[in-house]
Amino acid sequence: MRVKWRVDPVLQTRAWKPIRAASARASASVKAKRIVDLGGGSGWFGLHLAQGHEGAEVISIDTAPRLGDARVRHIKGSALDIPLESGSADIVGANAMLHHVPDRLDKCISEVSRILRPGGLFIAQEPLAGNPPARWTRRWVKTSAHEEGERPLPYSAMEKAIREGGLRIRRAEFHYLTSYLFPHLVPLAPRGMRRMLRRKGLFLVRLDRKLLRKLPGLSRWAAYVSIVATKTK
Repeated sequence: MRVKWRVDPVLQTRAWKPIRAASARASASVKAKRIVDLGGGSGWFGLHLAQGHEGAEVISIDTAPRLGDARVRHIKGSALDIPLESGSADIVGANAMLHHVPDRLDKCISEVSRILRPGGLFIAQEPLAGNPPARWTRRWVKTSAHEEGERPLPYSAMEKAIREGGLRIRRAEFHYLTSYLFPHLVPLAPRGMRRMLRRKGLFLVRLDRKLLRKLPGLSRWAAYVSIVATKTK
């Protein structure tokens, strides 16, 4: 039996606001005419990265495209064999996609590097393997949002693949120690407990940010990472 994957919108918005803002700032640091959303589904992450890039083409590459938004060009294809010409993308975004190809990560990053122009950006946001609450939950709780075969990776594996793929990491920001699952716990609680859980979740979100900022070594137990990398040549 799978648990239905639901979120508390208030807590989810507050918890993810800094991550979304950081990816938007990174995207704004280059001029982009083509933005590729890898494993993008509806293409929402590509549209997010396209803010401020008036007239930019947004392409979502997915094995099962979710059509709907006319601003997105949908192409059916694999992240391991991206059906685009070399050097044709200014930004490639990957939101929670790399852990779907954990055993082919090198091939995926190689393809990202191939389609990026020199100086282009790769912006990835990924769950991490080292967070104890998230690791335990993934092991014992099956949800409607998770697929067979997906496996969060340690940051070191992603860093290695990105570096060997010809990309230079400009910034890696780590998020969540105890608060990662709280947006999903609130809807599961009895209605009378949800406000209390939401307040606790907001407190833990703020606490996690402070701890990770003041004690960077705690990043080994972070639940999520946001990576910005540049194609060097």
